[in-house]
Amino acid sequence: MNEVRRTKKRHYALWLFFVATVVATVVVVLNRGWIYDFYRGMSYQPTAEMSEIKERLNLTSRGAFVFDATWPELKSQDEFNLHCRTSDMGAAILGCYTEGNIYVYNIEDEELNGIRELTTAHELLHAVYARMSDGEKEKLEPVLKRVYEANLDTLEADVSTYGESEKLEEIYVRAGTEIKKLPDVLEQNYAEIFANQDNVVDFYESYIAVFKEVEAKMEALGDELTTMKAGLEATIVEYERRFAQLNADIVSFNSCADVAGCFKTEEEFEARRQQIVDEHDALNAMYNELNDLIEIYNVKVEEYNSNAMRGRELNRIINSSAKPDGVN
Repeated sequence: MNEVRRTKKRHYALWLFFVATVVATVVVVLNRGWIYDFYRGMSYQPTAEMSEIKERLNLTSRGAFVFDATWPELKSQDEFNLHCRTSDMGAAILGCYTEGNIYVYNIEDEELNGIRELTTAHELLHAVYARMSDGEKEKLEPVLKRVYEANLDTLEADVSTYGESEKLEEIYVRAGTEIKKLPDVLEQNYAEIFANQDNVVDFYESYIAVFKEVEAKMEALGDELTTMKAGLEATIVEYERRFAQLNADIVSFNSCADVAGCFKTEEEFEARRQQIVDEHDALNAMYNELNDLIEIYNVKVEEYNSNAMRGRELNRIINSSAKPDGVN
């Protein structure tokens, strides 16, 4: 009897071991992504600059977990282009999430403060979205579509360049980094990554304000120059008409003065002569005013060109495909 009991116990132990092995295998399979992220994150060694960016993003524990697992790196132009490529050489690519890693173009221009933080947050949300289940994505889909329709002025230009399969992900990423006051379900989602999502949007608003300022100035100056040019052209036409008429009047006056009796009285002669002098003086004043207006117009043109040059330089700074100044 003892041998039978020992055999049963041995079979029971083997059965428990088998069940435990199956459960462990299932757990590993179901959580292999988390396990992979865990071990990757453990070996991540960020630079001092990236550590500062991470701190400024004020990540939650989950946000920090995904951050470390994706090994965010700041890259110089040549290094960045090795990892983040685009077929559109005119497009400004600030960062990318590729093959499990985040790469951020290292833009150090002080005028664009916040651009590296914003880019890192943007790519981090790509990594978060990639880790979502199909069910989680389906739950967010109708909300993201409503957010997109409500914020076309912010999202449409950039999101419209993506294919249908990528649009929802891009809306998710841009809504989380560019828009405040979102639906509760999205607020709660981003709160799992950022302790303060509005703070992330502040980084976006900080650097994009520089571009908007240049754009607004150019638009205002462009409108002003258009109005000024139309006024100048009309004034020049009027000046030339009056100048031609004055020359004709002078010829007529001189011709009449050479003919005895053409002017009936001395008073008529003096009146006609004074009219010519007055018109001559008026045209001189008009000419001086025109020169002043042309000078003001030229100053505005220089200001417009200066802003256009500033805009081009800002776009060159953020475009990793752009060549350095002086290089064709």
